[in-house]
Amino acid sequence: MHRQIQAGILAGAVCLLLTGCATQLYDNLSEAEANAVIAALLESGVSAQKRPGTEGTHSVFIEQADFARAVRVLDERGLPGKRYSDLGRVFGKESMFSTPMEEKARYLYAMQEELSHTIALIDGVLEARVHLVLPEQDQLGRELQKPSAAVFLKHTDDERYDPMAHQPEIRRLIAAAVPNLVEDRIVVSFFPAEARTVGPVVPPALTTVLGVKVAADSAGTLWTLLGGAVIVCAALAASTFVFWRRGRRPAAG
Repeated sequence: MHRQIQAGILAGAVCLLLTGCATQLYDNLSEAEANAVIAALLESGVSAQKRPGTEGTHSVFIEQADFARAVRVLDERGLPGKRYSDLGRVFGKESMFSTPMEEKARYLYAMQEELSHTIALIDGVLEARVHLVLPEQDQLGRELQKPSAAVFLKHTDDERYDPMAHQPEIRRLIAAAVPNLVEDRIVVSFFPAEARTVGPVVPPALTTVLGVKVAADSAGTLWTLLGGAVIVCAALAASTFVFWRRGRRPAAG
């Protein structure tokens, strides 16, 4: 019986050690976002796992030692993608009373988010930002300036995907979405993502603890857990011995 208790405590200690080595990289991801993140990490040699969260969301966990490498890999690939607001979300939070300036600001923000999201769907685009300048009007309703737009595109440095080839379509798309905006007043700027060289996967140094190979930086923690398990087992054994001795004492009188 004591051997079973000791084995259970040892197994629990090992599980606590393994759980402590994992760290959460992202949470509140959709299943598609989590799968894309894990696929990118596995392709780069970073071990990762997906765990379900609440309301259909997922979290991604990695080894703590791989945290910096994982961040570099995902940043280079633009993962997980930016979440854009839309007209429904922006105006869904509308208060009971709002000023015309607030209405215009919300409309402008929602339009920029909608256009940014659409452009981000182009193959090779990692991130897109659209900045609109809508005309002000004087007291007679005349426009004081013409509308204009500036587009920022961060794209992969991959010859298979060339977002610059879509520049005419991008300009036409934005001009068609904004009233009185002409293509000549739309500036599209392209920025390739910095190519970062991710080094080869270096296996961690191993050491032997009770005949089992573990990572060298985890050996101290494992010994601490095993020491605690031994102390607990010794306390259980002493308690069992005391109760056994009490049971063997002859009844008084």
